[in-house]
Amino acid sequence: MQLSDVVSAGRRRWWVVVIGVLFSFAAAYGAYVTTPPTYEATATVLLLPPRVAVEEGDNPLLQLGGLNDAVDVLVLELSSQDLRKRVERMQPDASYEVVNEPSTSSPVLLLTTRDVTSEGALQVRDELLATTPQSLAGLQSKITTSSEEQITSRVVSSDKVAEPVGRDRARSALIAFVGAGVLTLIALSLVDGALRRRTARRAAGPGHRARRGTPPVGPPPVAGHTPGGHDGRLSPPPPDRDEAPAPPDRARLAAPGPEAALTTSPTHHEQDQRIPQP
Repeated sequence: MQLSDVVSAGRRRWWVVVIGVLFSFAAAYGAYVTTPPTYEATATVLLLPPRVAVEEGDNPLLQLGGLNDAVDVLVLELSSQDLRKRVERMQPDASYEVVNEPSTSSPVLLLTTRDVTSEGALQVRDELLATTPQSLAGLQSKITTSSEEQITSRVVSSDKVAEPVGRDRARSALIAFVGAGVLTLIALSLVDGALRRRTARRAAGPGHRARRGTPPVGPPPVAGHTPGGHDGRLSPPPPDRDEAPAPPDRARLAAPGPEAALTTSPTHHEQDQRIPQP
């Protein structure tokens, strides 16, 4: 169905469109209400250079160059399947994301946790903050065992309360609205087609039924009246071409019929009886 056909059908069956729009809004509202809210908590972790790389009395924040590669490796470590399974056992509905903070060029990790409850999001966030220095130390222990030559981390910011976010609820409402709109278009097409076919059958009238094989209804024949050129008798069936005509009955031809008896002249005995006697 083309767009013009949809617009024409919508104008003819406007009541279907009104019902569909109301149904779409009701479905979107129901999906928004029934979808549980998602709570989100964030934290940022800064990587600091080794102590041997910073001279005594210098600010370590001025020696952050070259630590972005360490951030990328730490992101991969914190995104491993083992840690995700541990978080899933802790909070089945929780999820998290670890990325390099996009708003700065410094070696900063951005930890984002989400859960259906505020307590669950904060619990997962705290678990990640405790795991980050352990993972960082474990990666460097394979290279050096000296603590003064290892990169350290420090928590820069951490949310005290997990805030609700409406992205999941809005997504569910949008999906419900679009689905109800598609169902409305399908219903509009079906209803419009059925009503148009019904109107066409009514407009055809009796002639439409006659074309489909229904015998026409007419007045009953008048008694004693036969069509012109016909005596009203049933004609015998035509003889079969393969069979020869039956020979005439000779005895029947020899015997005079009733018509012959009526036309025969009276006998002498009958004439004598008719002549009066003197």
